[in-house]
Amino acid sequence: MMIIKELVCQNVIARFLIYLHDMSMQTWISILTNLFPVISALTCCLLMILTYKDSVREEERYLKRGLFFFYFSVAFGWACVIIYTWSPRLFVYLNSLCYCSFIMMSVTFYHVVFWLTRVDSSEHFSMRHYYLPVLIPVVLLVWSLFVPLDVQVAIVAVDSPLEDVYFYFTRFFTSQLMVAFLFCLCYTLLGLKRLFRYWRVMREQLGDMKEPPLRWLGCVLLLFLFSLCMPLLDPLFAESYWLDFLPIGILLLQYSIVAYNIIVGNYVLCSCVEESSGDRQEIKKTPLLNKERFEKYIREEKPYLNPELKITDLTGELQTNRTYLSTFINRTYGMNFNTYINDCRLREMKAFLADSTCAGVSMTDLAIRAGFGCYHSYRRAKKRNITNF
Repeated sequence: MMIIKELVCQNVIARFLIYLHDMSMQTWISILTNLFPVISALTCCLLMILTYKDSVREEERYLKRGLFFFYFSVAFGWACVIIYTWSPRLFVYLNSLCYCSFIMMSVTFYHVVFWLTRVDSSEHFSMRHYYLPVLIPVVLLVWSLFVPLDVQVAIVAVDSPLEDVYFYFTRFFTSQLMVAFLFCLCYTLLGLKRLFRYWRVMREQLGDMKEPPLRWLGCVLLLFLFSLCMPLLDPLFAESYWLDFLPIGILLLQYSIVAYNIIVGNYVLCSCVEESSGDRQEIKKTPLLNKERFEKYIREEKPYLNPELKITDLTGELQTNRTYLSTFINRTYGMNFNTYINDCRLREMKAFLADSTCAGVSMTDLAIRAGFGCYHSYRRAKKRNITNF
């Protein structure tokens, strides 16, 4: 029995190796080229999962969930492209899901863009955007139940002898690239429109900005538009199969830019804070984090008096995330969070020493009142000479 199993396994492996050997160079390059977006998208999915627990606010978790579904749609869509090249018969079974994933990419990414560019917490993304990406593949699936499987395989292989008989089905069956192109174009333009609106509102609120927020998102959307123009350069790509890596490289760059900026928190989300007033509920917009608002919070709340203070303790009150707050302090004050907090404690200690009512209090007690855990921590911070604010 064991010998029979070994012979069967060897036979299967031999057939598979023969099949691989018979594959043309074009097929090999096509499979390898389309494999890169799958790996990249799955990697980004994993990163969204691993960083999900670090999200402080529900808005951040919602954003990462949306990006997870976007990257998953990308991975599944490009995996179907590989299956199309490798096994047309298997692709027929997955065609409806492939159709859905390719047009769902544009909608899910626009959903992320919508969430990033909200300037009013009363704005809500309409789920009607998902109707067509679901309805079109469902229609294809139902229609395909009435068409023989061999005919569908022949359509995929582009040698159907019954194209006249199944003319409309053939056109609908093979229309996913054109439909995906139209969806990507429309939602990319909508995304750019929202981004320009976001920049205009930020300019009105913050005045002159040295650099507009979400510049990276503008670059990604422009890369989407450039990718849509790539078919116009087909004559250049026809000379070498290896030039197909250029549009794939652009896609990998887009996925990496989005994942990196979301993980490091290079964005500010508008959150919803509801206040009840009698029978009415008013929605109060959370102001953006800036130097004036930050220093007002530090001055009035004095969170540095807590010796166990962590940067995550401030994210909830300031309605931001840990990475963005850390970057803000570094850029604004030229120091990290711990250095900034110790600077505040040193100034508090200086005020205590100048207060005559504290003349009889020991240095250790004053250091603890100022937020240092002990007198030794105070001495160490003072030696670093970080008293200039």
